[in-house]
Amino acid sequence: MNLPQWVTLVAARTPTLPPATGTNLFLVSDGGEGLVIDAGYSDPEALRPLTDAVRERNLHITGILLTHHHPDHAAGAGYLAELWDCPVHVHPADAEAVRQYVPEPRLRPDLVEGTTRQVGEVRLVALETPGHTPGHLCFWEPTAKVLFTGDAVLGAGTTWIGPPDGHLRTYLNTLRKLLTYPADIAGPAHGPLVQDPAGQIRYYLSHRQEREEQIMSLIDKHPRRIADLVSAIYEGQIPPAARWVAERTLLGHLVKLEEEGRVTRAVDTGTPVPLHQVTWTDEELRRWTDQTVFSAVP
Repeated sequence: MNLPQWVTLVAARTPTLPPATGTNLFLVSDGGEGLVIDAGYSDPEALRPLTDAVRERNLHITGILLTHHHPDHAAGAGYLAELWDCPVHVHPADAEAVRQYVPEPRLRPDLVEGTTRQVGEVRLVALETPGHTPGHLCFWEPTAKVLFTGDAVLGAGTTWIGPPDGHLRTYLNTLRKLLTYPADIAGPAHGPLVQDPAGQIRYYLSHRQEREEQIMSLIDKHPRRIADLVSAIYEGQIPPAARWVAERTLLGHLVKLEEEGRVTRAVDTGTPVPLHQVTWTDEELRRWTDQTVFSAVP
């Protein structure tokens, strides 16, 4: 299945996580007006296919809708907002991080659950889908049953969920929520279009469950640090430059397991900070990764 004629996918080059090499931007247009979902990176040349498409169609862009604040999605928003003289809309929980890219008069932290934005006859509904970031959004078009998924569901690989932005239990709830929308096709922020959104979401849920079982199987044998788990689970599968992604992914799982009372932790530097008091500073991230030993609760 293809996207409806009122939406154009522009794959913009961005510095993002492998296997992706760019970010999908979606131009939604009807009746001479347009909305853009995500803004890519702050590189006018990489954004040229998008800006050329808007110019060639003589569209009036009424707004930029951001799925979340990460720079491969939001860093280009200030440039595009100035070019098109339009506002940038974002969820309030991600707005503070977007302010570094978008001047205050143009930033609108007004996208929450059920907020609608319309161009011509096309209506997009904002869905609160936190987990990858606190204010992550998807956008649902109910007539054609198109779901724009940002980083919640990708066309290739799986979504990175880990501190400081990510929260795994929240993300799993988001996936279950997205299953309730009868999407015929999904437009992800990275990778090809998703032709079976429900199947992809079910795979994501099973993948996370399998990874959790793998972690618990290893910790049940004896206590381990994250470095031990990375070696056991990912050895030979990831390049050294991607090791931090694996560490943060496992950290996200271990936070969830501690929340559920299934693991405990001890640190070399004394009593660990209670989970509800953790602030994910660089020091705290290093402590969890390098100094913390995780044990299974009997």
